[in-house]
Amino acid sequence: MKNHVIMADIINSSDYSGAELMENFKILIKKANKLFEEQIISPLTITLGDEFQGVVIDLRTSIDLVFYLDQELLKADYQLRYALQLGEIETPVNEYIAHGMLGKGLTLARENLQYGKEEQKRFNISGYGALKNEMFNKSFLLYDHFYQKWSDTEKLIAFEFLSGKNYKSVAEIFQKDNSSMWRKEKSLNLKEFKVAKELIKLYLK
Repeated sequence: MKNHVIMADIINSSDYSGAELMENFKILIKKANKLFEEQIISPLTITLGDEFQGVVIDLRTSIDLVFYLDQELLKADYQLRYALQLGEIETPVNEYIAHGMLGKGLTLARENLQYGKEEQKRFNISGYGALKNEMFNKSFLLYDHFYQKWSDTEKLIAFEFLSGKNYKSVAEIFQKDNSSMWRKEKSLNLKEFKVAKELIKLYLK
């Protein structure tokens, strides 16, 4: 049976303090498992210290997880590289922890994660047919174009806007005047970033 695998690893994990990074990573994965528990078949499980894998009910859930994790990581100083794979899992799917499973789907996801590392590519979607794979991969490239442009400070500001706050509320949080934060919302290209996310979701239909 084919399953929807999501796998990710921390980019340049060796550049960070191990204990602090792992604590943050564990909290993030725990929150994601709780929030998406109804859509997760095998929970996101940290497997190699700086990597997780899981099995979910559909591609929509995988993409929603990516968007959730990426948004949460605007508050952190590290990023994740993702592989979303539709493929066979030959052993029974473990509903309690994503360990002890074997199959081509998991093997390909890990290979694509490694490929992403070698090619400095943050997203790799595979197994959904040539056209869909291309559509999703190119759309995520556009999405990441905006995401990568933000500085560390801008990421914190973007997080507040993406959480639904208006420019006046964000100005108050960062103790800035309203006009400067209104301009900042425009310069961050948040409208275009949201369009990239909407485009990805349209391909799910």
